[in-house]
Amino acid sequence: MKTITKFIYFGFASLALACGSIAFAQDQFAPLTPADSAAKAAAAAQREAPVVGTPTPPPVEQTVRFPRSRSAWHLTVQAKDQFGLVITGASFQKSPTTPFIYVLFDGRLGEIFVPYHSGSPRYGDISGFANGVPHQIGPYPPVTLHQDQFPAPRQIIGGGKICKEVRDYLAYMDYTVDPPVVRYGQEVVYFSVLGAANYQYIMEWTFRDDGAILVRAGSTGPKNGGSDDKRGHMHDFTWRLDIDLNGANENSAYLTSHLEDLNFPPPPSPYNPSDPGSTGEDSMDLISVEGSRFWRPQNFNTLEIFDRTLENGNGRHTSYELVPMRSGTARHNEPYTKADFWVTQYNPAEILAVNLPTYIRDRQSTVDEDLVLWYTGSAHHEGTGVGGQGDGPRDEDFNTVPVLWTGFDLIPHNLFNKTPFYPGPTPSP
Repeated sequence: MKTITKFIYFGFASLALACGSIAFAQDQFAPLTPADSAAKAAAAAQREAPVVGTPTPPPVEQTVRFPRSRSAWHLTVQAKDQFGLVITGASFQKSPTTPFIYVLFDGRLGEIFVPYHSGSPRYGDISGFANGVPHQIGPYPPVTLHQDQFPAPRQIIGGGKICKEVRDYLAYMDYTVDPPVVRYGQEVVYFSVLGAANYQYIMEWTFRDDGAILVRAGSTGPKNGGSDDKRGHMHDFTWRLDIDLNGANENSAYLTSHLEDLNFPPPPSPYNPSDPGSTGEDSMDLISVEGSRFWRPQNFNTLEIFDRTLENGNGRHTSYELVPMRSGTARHNEPYTKADFWVTQYNPAEILAVNLPTYIRDRQSTVDEDLVLWYTGSAHHEGTGVGGQGDGPRDEDFNTVPVLWTGFDLIPHNLFNKTPFYPGPTPSP
């Protein structure tokens, strides 16, 4: 079996394209779920066995291999009632000659909270709509719906309730070499749409060929009170991430922070680079017991999760970092909205974010344990306009509101030994 590997070099005056044909090495490694995660999966399958006659489609399990990089993701995806798109297993393989690394046991939304600025209504579109179902977006015999609205290369899978697409993305550029190097990577994107009254919630998971995972959620649909509804509200999305990096039971989480020292005397001129400026430093603090943490914009906070034994070829510890992509911070009266990050020990019964404060046990260890990370990001749907005169949201929201997005990235650290798939040499350990 052969494929074409392309490295694209852009010069300042011309474009040179170098192509080579290489043979795939035989894939020596099958996807393997670690024993501790496999035991969890077996228990979950028994606990969530489908009811006879339910229309819920079964999970879709597939290996997606990217032809150019030869890396792969092994994924199990399902559109579930109440929760929408759920990832129940994700393993990454850097090449056919390296083993799969287990990353994610279960990723889903644990709540979509919609509080209106006036104080009421306050909808829990997961906890309060247990009968919410993923929308049918493609053919599902005997009904055929809207296939022409999801044209190739998109595929409709999962009983017509999940859209899948493999596409390119711009991975990096390097103009310090001659000729310059530009790499387009590949990614597989899944999305499903959960219906909750008038809202449609788009849940999107993207898995890239360099091991990164990009997660977004968006709200769309007609406004709750009709086209002339001028009420502002929030959409708070809280994700529940059961990250089993290299397996379940040896994981620890850290809160990362950046601190800028602004007590330095200000330089006389901002245009003089020799003048001293403020200094900064980065830190990581171990989260040793269950609890919550805050995201502060000036601190660039993230959550980073490590496996105690997992290292790359350079002997450096491998981790995944949850990097928020957000426009603001929502705070409400509801206790679970008072923090942005939560870390708990895995408990299969702890699934709804609205109950997060009750999941925290006194001094329960989170060091070298099976952990669940929780993260909340918000989309703000503005109400009254200029001067508070009540002219309402923008006119572009009249018929239906274009998608408002929020989300985060799960970025690998020290998964590779160098820049992924860079055509240069590999550094020595």
